[in-house]
Amino acid sequence: MSSRKNKAIVAAPSALAASLLLLLTAAMQASTIEHPGIIPKDASCSSCHAGKTKGKSVHSAMALACTVCHLAKAEGDMTTMDLAMPKERICFACHEKSAELQRHSPVVKGQCVDCHDTHSSSRRSLLREQVDARHPQF
Repeated sequence: MSSRKNKAIVAAPSALAASLLLLLTAAMQASTIEHPGIIPKDASCSSCHAGKTKGKSVHSAMALACTVCHLAKAEGDMTTMDLAMPKERICFACHEKSAELQRHSPVVKGQCVDCHDTHSSSRRSLLREQVDARHPQF
């Protein structure tokens, strides 16, 4: 094989990896939320976000540190918040995909948060208010 072909073969995976890295970075930035000010490492998020810990149903993870699901990063005088993993997978870091859940199509598609609030809800099972149109049985 010629030297030029060898370089092209080696360069192709590198270009593919670089493209995937750019796509991943763009996807991660899309879920990033700016939080005003610098959040101290020992801050209690619930001191400002108390509403997240109240409701008819409160996610059991609310008893844990927020950093179980969220990543905070200070940048200048701003803090950015990200999820610890993609929202399509984060629920399954703790919740198993049981046989019953496997039949629930939003779960199979990783769309749990479309119908369920991740923190708390005034409805059972952490259901969001706007779920009724999609799931009239609730």
